[in-house]
Amino acid sequence: MSEQHPIHDDGMQEIVESFVVEATEIYDGLEGDLLQLEKTPEDGELVDSVFRDVHTVKGTAGFLDLEQLSTLAHRFEEVLGAMREQEVDFEPAMTDVMLCAFDHMKVLTQQVIDRDLEPLEMEPLLDALEAIDEGTFEAGAVSLPDPDGGAPEEVGGGGADEPTDADGTGDTEGAASSDASEPSDDTSSTDGDGGDGDSGRKAPDTIRVEVSRLNQLMDLVGELVLGRNRLLQLITEARTEHDARADTDESLRLDSLLGELEEASDKVDYTTTELQSAIMQTRMVEVGQVFGKFPRVVRDLAREFDKRIDLTVEGEDTELDKSLVEEIGDPLLHLVRNAADHGIEPPEERKEKGKDPRGEIHLSASHAGNHIIIEIADDGAGLDPDALRRKAIEKDVLTEDEATDLSDSEAYQLIFRPGFSTTEEVGQVSGRGVGMDVVKTNLAELNGTIDIDSTPGEGTRFTLKLPLTLAILQSMLVRSGAETFAIPLYAVSEAVRLEPGMIETIQEGEVIEHRDQVIPVMRLGEVLDVQSPDAGGQRADRFTEEQDAYAVVVNVAHRRAALVVDELISQEEVVIKSLGDYLKSVPGIAGSTILGDGQVIMVLDIGEMIQHEEFAAEEEGAEAADADEVPAASLK
Repeated sequence: MSEQHPIHDDGMQEIVESFVVEATEIYDGLEGDLLQLEKTPEDGELVDSVFRDVHTVKGTAGFLDLEQLSTLAHRFEEVLGAMREQEVDFEPAMTDVMLCAFDHMKVLTQQVIDRDLEPLEMEPLLDALEAIDEGTFEAGAVSLPDPDGGAPEEVGGGGADEPTDADGTGDTEGAASSDASEPSDDTSSTDGDGGDGDSGRKAPDTIRVEVSRLNQLMDLVGELVLGRNRLLQLITEARTEHDARADTDESLRLDSLLGELEEASDKVDYTTTELQSAIMQTRMVEVGQVFGKFPRVVRDLAREFDKRIDLTVEGEDTELDKSLVEEIGDPLLHLVRNAADHGIEPPEERKEKGKDPRGEIHLSASHAGNHIIIEIADDGAGLDPDALRRKAIEKDVLTEDEATDLSDSEAYQLIFRPGFSTTEEVGQVSGRGVGMDVVKTNLAELNGTIDIDSTPGEGTRFTLKLPLTLAILQSMLVRSGAETFAIPLYAVSEAVRLEPGMIETIQEGEVIEHRDQVIPVMRLGEVLDVQSPDAGGQRADRFTEEQDAYAVVVNVAHRRAALVVDELISQEEVVIKSLGDYLKSVPGIAGSTILGDGQVIMVLDIGEMIQHEEFAAEEEGAEAADADEVPAASLK
C-alpha cells in the first residue's frame, strides 16, 4: 500500500485515530445487536440502530479512502435498509452472513490500527449480502470466507433449523476463541446499547487518556502513599517522645506544635486517600467489555455441538481494574466453553431427564468489598465426583486409597490438574485436558480464587473471586524470625493462634485440622530460609510449647495452606515495588514495599509460594520412592 494513503498522512492522524476509537466503540455493541436481531428481526428500533452503526463506519471509511471497508459497509447497509423497509423475509442463516461481514469489518479496522492495509477475499461475502438484498438468498448455497484466511464456512450449517438464544454460526472454535480472547485495545468502551451511531455513543463530558499516563499517575500516588505512611509514623514517634518529656519547660510549646502537625497530617492522610481512590477509579472499566464477547461464543458452540443454549448475563456494568479485565478473558472463555461442551447436554438427553431441551448458562459479576465475584453457572449434567475419582486412578494421578479419601469438593478440584480430562474423544474445543489448567494458572497469577459447587444431574457453578486492583494492596504484616513480610489481604482467610498439638504429621507432611478441614502447613521461616535471631542459627517458626506462633490460613485459586509465622503485627496499605530483573525470579516474592519507618520488606506471592512448595514436596516424594525402589504415588 502506498505511503501516500491518508492513513499514513501526518495531517490525517487525528482523524484516523478518531475513526478507530469510534469504530471500536461501535463494534463493542454491534455484535450483541446482531445476535439480538436474529431473535427479534421484527424489532424496528434495533434494525435502525444497527443501520446507523454500519452507516457511520461506512461514511468515515469512505472519507479515509478505505475502499474495502467502505464497500463492505455499503453492501451491509443495503441489507439493513431492505430490512427496515420490510423487503426481506428474514431467516436465521442470514445472521451468519451479517456476522461474517461484522468479522471482516473488524479485521479491516485492525489493519488501519496496524497501518498495514492488505486486501481480503470478500467476493463470496459481498455476493451473499447482495443475494439477501435482492431476495435470492438460499441457506447452504454460499461458503463464506474466513477473515483470518481459514477454510470457507458454509452458511446455515450445524443445526440452523432452530436457532438458540445464544446461537452459533457453525464456525467452530476458531471464531469463538478469536472473538473472546481479542484484546480490548487501548480505548474505553461505552455501554454498546445500540444507540445512535452518529451522536449517542460519545458523552460530551469525557476525554480519552492514554493508559500509560494513568499508570504514571498510579505510580505517583503510590509514592504519595508511602510518604504519607512515613509522615504518620514520624508523628507517632514524636508524640511518644513528647509524652516521655511531659514535665519539661518546652512541653506546652511542643504540645501545640504537635497538635497542629497532627491536624495537618490528618488532612494529608484524607486527601491522599481520596486522591488514591479517584486515580484508581480512572483505571476502572466495566467487565462487560469481556462479557459482551460471550454471546457470540456460546452461539458458535451451540451450533457446533448441535445444542440449544441460552446465555444470560448479569452485572456487566460491574467495574474492576483495566489490567485485570484484559487478563480474565482467557479463563472465562475456558469456563464458558467448558459449560457448553461438558455441562449442557444435547436436547434429546435433556428431554429424557425431564429437563427443558434448551440449556442455560448464566454469567454474572458483582462486588464484594475489595473483590469482584464472577460466577459461571449451567443447568447441565453437573460433575460426577465418583467418575473424577475413577479417572484420577486411571491416569495415575491418585492411588485408590488417596482417591477414596477425597471429599466431593476435593474431587472437583481434580479438573484443574494438568492433562486431566474426562472426555474420551479429543475435539477442537475440549478433550486435551489443558483448558481448566490454564484457568487455574491464570487465576493464580491474578491472585484470584475459584470454587466449584456441583450437583450431578442439576448443574455446576464456578465462582471466581478477584481483587479489584493489583497496584495498592491491603496487607497483613507478619514477622518470621527477624524479618517482616507483607501478605496480601485478599489471600488471607483468617489467622489462628497455634496451640500445642495443633500441628500433626500425615505422610511426612505437616497439617492442621481447622473448621473440619485438613490444611497443609507451610513454615514461612523454612520456606524463605529465615534465621531466628535468638536460636543460634535455628530457622524461625520452630516454636516450643512456651513460644507463641500463629497460622495464617491463605487461599489462592483452589490452593489452601496454613502459613506459620512468629507474630501478627498489623494491617497496612502497601504499594508493591518491583524487585528488578535480578531478583524478580525469586519464588514466592511478588515485590517489595517501604513501611512508614523506612524499613524495606518483601511482599509475598502466596499462589507461587504454595505452588513452589507443592512441586518441591512432589520431587522429594519421588526421590524417596526411587531410593526405596517403590513406585512414586502422586501427592494428594
